[in-house]
Amino acid sequence: MIQRLLHSKNFVAFLLTACTGMALHFHIPFPEENPFLQLMAIRAPLVFQGAKWSYNLFLFSTPYILYSILLSGVYIFALKAHRKITAGRLPRYPDPRERQDVFLVVGEIHNPRKPVPSETPRWLVIPQRGLFTGIAIVGAVGTGKTSCCMYPFVEQLVAYKSSDPEKKIGGLVLEVKGDFCHQVKEILTRHGRAEDYIEISLDSEYRYNPLHNDLDAYGGDRRVARAPPARIR
Repeated sequence: MIQRLLHSKNFVAFLLTACTGMALHFHIPFPEENPFLQLMAIRAPLVFQGAKWSYNLFLFSTPYILYSILLSGVYIFALKAHRKITAGRLPRYPDPRERQDVFLVVGEIHNPRKPVPSETPRWLVIPQRGLFTGIAIVGAVGTGKTSCCMYPFVEQLVAYKSSDPEKKIGGLVLEVKGDFCHQVKEILTRHGRAEDYIEISLDSEYRYNPLHNDLDAYGGDRRVARAPPARIR
């Protein structure tokens, strides 16, 4: 009960201020009978009214500031200091095969201000509109750029509407070593899209010689994962 009240400390401060302000208004009213104020009311009525309204305003604003400071201090030092933050449960992971819209789950949103778990964690998502621009994955060697980012990202995109020939997503993979292309082929096979993988290299059915043209002589394998043109709604 106390925790709920302290979490709603602004509302509690407002209620206490209303009660305190009304009590002060009736017990310590504006001293209109003061001779100096009566003279002010005759000579400068606007100034008199301003002083009267300011006095009544301070009867409410001053207690509100005091109550806010008091309740904030209790919240910080009495409640937060001994409170143990318990990590909440993430919502169910949205299966890429069941998604109705195209988006990419890239991780989890933690506490935005402190390096502690969040009580209400949620997935960090890049919507469809954000996927039309480039995504840079930066990190030192061995930090998991490929295994923790590239593989999960590709699987989410490949699995989306994988059984629908009109809506499944295709892509072009350009790689020198070819290791990533083998993983893409396995992902396609796992989602029933093995026939969508077309490899372009020196030892495949489809070949391309980059030296047999007027372009600069860049060597290396080029492999592609293909699907029919997707109509993304």
